[in-house]
Amino acid sequence: MSIKKANFLLVLVTVAWGASYLFTKTAVMELEPFTLIAYRFLIAFVITAIVFWKRIKQVTAQTILASSLLGSIMALVCILFGYALRITDASVAGFLIATTVIIIPLLMIGITRKLPTRQVITGGIITLVGLGLLSLKGSFSISFGMALCLITAFLYAVHIILNNHFVLKHDSLQLGVFQLFFTGFFSLIGALLNEPLVLPQTANGWGSLFMLAIFCSAFAIILQSIAQKYTNAVSTGFIFSLEPIFAAMFAFVFLNERMNGQEMLGALFIFVGVLAANYTPPKVRKLQVNMQN
Repeated sequence: MSIKKANFLLVLVTVAWGASYLFTKTAVMELEPFTLIAYRFLIAFVITAIVFWKRIKQVTAQTILASSLLGSIMALVCILFGYALRITDASVAGFLIATTVIIIPLLMIGITRKLPTRQVITGGIITLVGLGLLSLKGSFSISFGMALCLITAFLYAVHIILNNHFVLKHDSLQLGVFQLFFTGFFSLIGALLNEPLVLPQTANGWGSLFMLAIFCSAFAIILQSIAQKYTNAVSTGFIFSLEPIFAAMFAFVFLNERMNGQEMLGALFIFVGVLAANYTPPKVRKLQVNMQN
C-alpha cells in the first residue's frame, strides 16, 4: 500500500471520528460515559471477532500485550475527555485536545533525536492557528478541566505513536480487533465501579450506540491499525486534526448547526496545514521513486 492510499484511509477514519460527536450527543442522554464507552467498544469487538475469526484465532501473546496497552490508553483518552467536557467548554476542549497534532512531532524529536522537516513545522503552525480560529471563542484561562484536556491530548499522541510502532511488529488486524476488546474491558471495570449499568431506552439511543460501535469504533480502529503500517505518526496526527471539520459538517447537515466566519476560516487553515505537512518536494519524490526502482 502506498503512503497516499494509507493517508486516504486515515481520512476515512477521521470522518468516522467526526461522526462520533453526532451519535455521542444522542447516546449520552441515555447512558453514562463509562457505560457508553464499554458498550460501544465491546459490541465493536464482538462484531469484528466474528467477521475476522480466522485471522485472529492464531493471535500471539505479544500481540495481546500490545493490544492491551493500546486499549488501556484509548480507554483513558475517552474517559478523560468525557470528564473534561463536563467542566470545560466544548470549544476550548476541542482546541486543547486537537493539540495532539503538535505534541506528536515534539515527542518524535525525543524518540528519533531528529528535528521535524520544514514541511511539518510549517504545517504545524498553520494547523495550530486554524484550530484556534475554529475552536476558541471568548476568554482563555487555565483550569483543571483544561489540564485534563492537555493530558488527554498527550495520551492520544502517545497512542498514535505506539500504534505506529506496534503495527510494524504485529498483525495490524489482530491488533485492531483486540484493542477494541481491551478498551471496552477497561471501561466496563470503570462502569462497574462508578455507574449503574443500564441499557438505552429508545430507538435513537440504540441506533446511536450501534453506529458508534460499528462505524466509529470497529471500522475506524481497524482501518487505523492497517493504514498506520504504511505511513508515520506525524502524518497521522495532522490528518486527525481534520476531525473538528468533519464534526462541524455532520452537525450542519443533521443538527442544523452553522459555522460562523471565524470557524470557516479556521477550517480552511487546518486543511491547508494538513496539505503543507504532508507535501513532498519534487526532488524528494523523485528520489523515493528511484529507490523503489
